[in-house]
Amino acid sequence: MDFAGASELLEFDRQALLAGDIWRLWTCHLVHYTLQHLLLDGAVVAIAGLIAAQRLGLRTVGKALAFGAPCIALGLLLAAPELHYYRGASGIAVMLTVMAGLSLWRDADGRARAVLMLMAVALPAKVVAEAAGWTRGWSDLPPDVAIAWQAHLLGCVAGVIAVAKARASGLKLD
Repeated sequence: MDFAGASELLEFDRQALLAGDIWRLWTCHLVHYTLQHLLLDGAVVAIAGLIAAQRLGLRTVGKALAFGAPCIALGLLLAAPELHYYRGASGIAVMLTVMAGLSLWRDADGRARAVLMLMAVALPAKVVAEAAGWTRGWSDLPPDVAIAWQAHLLGCVAGVIAVAKARASGLKLD
């Protein structure tokens, strides 16, 4: 089986999206550049997703994934015109991490809130460092592939919106 060909068919490809390959809005989050890339994204998605699902409910997380995945990709299409290709679940991982963190905040004691606050400061610092190019070479991505910091920023926004929507619909975050 040609996995490289399958990855190319599923990746965010700006020209293919503009030509009508809309499935790529969802599938670009499923394919990765390297095994390490897949394992790191997968670990964060699994851990943050489990916490968010336990705290917010599987249905809320499912809706966030169904809506967040294409919104992150559309955001890349609109906000990052220089980005021609994207593969990875890091935008989704950030979305789920934000959802997990926000859902934990209410019941957290002082020490846990301090950790959550540090994470809340670290996330934008990470995105700024990525946008400035300071993290180049910190991953095993191929040399011609840059970190799509915009996906991380969009994932953060999607996570905040998902939790706000859940709260507005009356979901109690226990």
